[in-house]
Amino acid sequence: MKKYSSYTQSGTGRPVEEFTASKSLQGFLNNAIERAEQVNPRFAELWREIARVANGGKGVRPQLLHMVTHSYPARPVHPVINAVGAGFELLHTALLIHDDVIDQDELRRHQPTVNAAAERRAATRMALGARATSAGGTEHAKQYGRSVGILAGDLALTGAYRLIATSHAPESRLLRLLAILDEAVFRSAAGEFLDVEHALPGLTVSNQEILLATRLKTSAYSFEAPLTAGAVLGGAPVADVNVLGDVGRAMGTAYQLADDVLGVFGDPERTGKSAQSDLREGKRTMLISLAEHGPYGPKLREILDRAAVEGLSDEDAHAAKDLLERCGARAGVERMAEQAAQRAKDLLEDSQLPDTLVEQLSETTDGIVRRTK
Repeated sequence: MKKYSSYTQSGTGRPVEEFTASKSLQGFLNNAIERAEQVNPRFAELWREIARVANGGKGVRPQLLHMVTHSYPARPVHPVINAVGAGFELLHTALLIHDDVIDQDELRRHQPTVNAAAERRAATRMALGARATSAGGTEHAKQYGRSVGILAGDLALTGAYRLIATSHAPESRLLRLLAILDEAVFRSAAGEFLDVEHALPGLTVSNQEILLATRLKTSAYSFEAPLTAGAVLGGAPVADVNVLGDVGRAMGTAYQLADDVLGVFGDPERTGKSAQSDLREGKRTMLISLAEHGPYGPKLREILDRAAVEGLSDEDAHAAKDLLERCGARAGVERMAEQAAQRAKDLLEDSQLPDTLVEQLSETTDGIVRRTK
């Protein structure tokens, strides 16, 4: 009987069918915390922060992978599927942590981000150590938070590779899974890079360039990768793998466009993050881009430029949201999200994918655009 690594078994004596991707991920993180304790207790604290972020997600990526893999009879045993699903969820954790550092966000899922929590710990320790609480001391704390966030994201990223590499997937499929993971990281980094570059003051960026960054940043790792990996893991025909990649690209575009709307107009109680961070950072999302190319563009740019220097006041935030509504940018992005979702559903309808899978993915796609309603 094949043996599985310690974090791909429940260790409870229960049937492996009861073991889930979330338990596989928790087992991996517990193992990492134990290893870290042997190095240094503070290092274990860092891994606990990674676990805090990882455990707070909805598990969308493992769910998509599981949905696809179980649509094909040549799928491997449950522990293998769960380990691969856990790998893609940990990739999500890594990219979230890095994204929070880049955006200087302080709140994620109603909790402090890794960088914000680390900054607070540093400030407390410096105060207890009678270190100066001057501007210099504050900057030291901020730099500590950024550094911890980068390290945490790096560790989660390598953990994602480790989970998939040690999943005991059939060798021929494992190489393809690792290639999918690598491509997801490669394209997601491209999207993040373009997102950062587009925020440079004075830069002229087209709507097409914004849409490309939008698609790369989210579609590649959140939808394309788990869907195609699920098909590969299940032994699906190459044609199905390719179709699912196209479907994932459209679903991911719809998701990110909807997310851009929620980043400004969403209820923080529901989204778990600030509704002002995108405006404060001057992010050139499709929402902002559509407005900038319209009659209210100069006024909106004035508000965003002022926010970059002085911070975003509640008054300016309200004014910016009003402009985005009045110029039709919000309605335009919501319409684009609906069009991308419809493209995903059309691809599914025209495909030769298993009927149950088509139905499940269509329902998932509908849920993506319902978030903005």
